[in-house]
This record gives sequence, structure tokens and C-alpha cells, in this order.
Amino acid sequence: MIKSVFIRNFLNLSLNQGVNILVAIIATPILFKNLGESQYGLVNLSFSIVLILSIIVSYGYHLNGPKRISLLHSIEEKKELINQIISLRISLALIISVFILLFSYYTILFKGYEIILMFSVVILFSEALNPVFYLQGEDNLSLLALTNATSKLLYLLLIMFLVISPDDSYIVNFLFGTSLTLVYVIFWIYIYIKNKIIFKWPNIENLRFRIKENFKFFLSSFAGHISIHSGIIILSLFSNNSELGKFALAHRVAILLRMIPVFIIQSALQKASLINENKKSFLDKYLNYYYYRGLVLTFFVAIATSLSSKWIIIFLSGEQIDYSQEVLVLLSFVPFLGMLNSKNILKILVNENKEILNKATWISAFIMIVVSLILSYYHGGKGLAIALLFSELASFIVHSILLNNDNK
Repeated sequence: MIKSVFIRNFLNLSLNQGVNILVAIIATPILFKNLGESQYGLVNLSFSIVLILSIIVSYGYHLNGPKRISLLHSIEEKKELINQIISLRISLALIISVFILLFSYYTILFKGYEIILMFSVVILFSEALNPVFYLQGEDNLSLLALTNATSKLLYLLLIMFLVISPDDSYIVNFLFGTSLTLVYVIFWIYIYIKNKIIFKWPNIENLRFRIKENFKFFLSSFAGHISIHSGIIILSLFSNNSELGKFALAHRVAILLRMIPVFIIQSALQKASLINENKKSFLDKYLNYYYYRGLVLTFFVAIATSLSSKWIIIFLSGEQIDYSQEVLVLLSFVPFLGMLNSKNILKILVNENKEILNKATWISAFIMIVVSLILSYYHGGKGLAIALLFSELASFIVHSILLNNDNK
């Protein structure tokens, strides 16, 4: 039964990612060709900035929200939790959007791509409405796959018809965020009507409670996203837009593959939480079963991606770009190194070890930023690729040490 639940969840998440990969395979050549490498780089730079800020909007509930939903047996408590999480997220999205618009319009901080960034803020609202915490908790990942497929295919159709030249770069992220937001709004309307939930804005005290409750999970998830998604932002400090675009091409592939260990964590989290509540002695056996298989899977994915890197880049860009290929060879091992830490993350999440998670992710983020700044300064994108590999390994070591110390 436990294995079947994991396999079902993993297949749904894989289908979900399969849609993302399919859309990326079709969309990336279109965007790279129509925007040019410079504007493509700026679009990805803006996307990375908003993606990091969106983790503030998520506020850590993508980490422990599924567990909270799965362990709540009262329908009324679930309704109240859903309302409070969504309300908090929308509030945060509004506040961050205002700051982005003000900084983009009145400062030179984002000079050269301020319009792209301003139109990207809609992604924050898509994150506010992201239903993954609810669907994971309800063990209904098939519906997650459906909403993702619908939104991504809508996005694909929009860019095929509307993104024609470099002048259209400002609408790429806007179309992405709008597609997600529209589908998520329809999803929540359906869920609210089906479950007879009445949306009401919680009082200030309830919002304060949620902010305080998940603050440490928010801090740790923010640090984790810095480790994964800030690479392009760091590289932009030391490279031109052309190099940024070539690096972003390879980095896009690596980020898609980096989701494999995330899927394994998401697939196992609900059952791991229940086992931890009822049969704690079986937890290690359950985690090890999928941990070692995940390592084998990601290792073979890394080898296959590395060997086919030349053809992947040619397919995505329409030409042979040696720089992008060399970066992709390095980044292809990111998912394998990320998989090393998946068991640690699951243990931390099921036990809600906020202190360990917060400390480990911030130490890892600090190491990543320092190493990335140094290697990017001296070796550009290739140096950054090496730094990202080193950061994944360092994160695994840091989490392992802190967990072992806590067990002792």
C-alpha cells in the first residue's frame, strides 16, 4: 500500500514535470530565436529574481502545508487553514509587488530590464494561489498534474502567437504568470464550491499567528531558493547579457532535472509523516527504499544528459554553442548531488525540526553565495556551474552534520 501510494504520487509528479519539459522543449527554441541571447538572458534574470521573491509569498507552507492538511481530520479546520494560507500569501504578493514596482520605476537597481521585471510580478500572485500544498496533503496529485498541464499549454500557445521579436521580451514572464494565475483561480473556485468553503479574510491575529508559526520554515525555504536560483543573478554581476543568455540556456535544463529529488521528497512526504506518527521505527526503512533508488536514477540521468549535451543545446538553440554545452555537462550532475540530501530533508520535515532546517539552509546558502561570487568573478559561467555543484555537496554535508549532532 505504501509503495503504491509513493509510485502513484511519483508518476503524477513525473507527468507534471514531463509537461514542463515538453513545454520547455518547444518554448525554449522559440524564445531563444525570437528574443536573441541577450534578451533571453534578461528574461531569465528577471524570472530568477521573482522566483526567489516568490518563496516569500509561499512562506514555507509548501514544506509543511501538506503535512498539516493530511493530519487534520476536521473539515472545518481544513477550511480555516486553507483560507488563512491563501490570504497570507495574497497579502505578501501585494506588498512585494508594490516594492518591485517602486524600485523598478524610481531607481536604477534593475536598469536595462526594469520593464521585464515589472511585468513579471504576476508570477508572485500565481505562487500565492499555488494549490500544491493542498493537493499533496489530500493525496490528489493527479489534479495537480492537470492544472499544471492546462496552465503550461496555455502559456505555450500565448508565446507562440505573441512573442515575435526582442521587443516582446517584457511579456514572456507576464504570460507565464498570467496563465498559472488564471488556472489556479478556476481551480480554487471549483474547490471552494465543491467543499462549501466560504472565502473570508482572516483577522489580523490569525495572520500574525500564521506568520509566527511558519517563520522558521519561511527562512529556511528562502535560503534554499537562494542556493538553487540565485546563480544567474550572481553571474549577471560579472558577465554581459550574451554570456548570461548562453548560461541560462544550459541552466534551464539543469533546473528541470533538479526537480527529480524534489519529486521524490514530495511523493514520500505524506506517507513518511503518517509513518512517523504511528510506526516511527519503520521510517528509516521506508526512506532508504526510495533514497537509494533515487540516487541510481539521478546518476543515470546525469550521465545521459552529459553525453547528449551537444544535441540538447543544438535542439534548444538551433545551433551549436560550445559554451552552453560545456556548462550543461557540469550542471547535469546537479540533480544527483541534490538527491544526496533528500533523505535528510524528509527527516527534518516529518519531525518539523525548524531549527536544524533553518540553520542548515542558511549555512548552505552562505557557502553557495561566497563560492559562486569567487568562481563567477574568475571563471564566469563555467565557474558558477562548478560552484553550484560544490554547493549541493556542501548542503548535504551541512545537513548531515547538524542532524547527527541533534540525534546525539
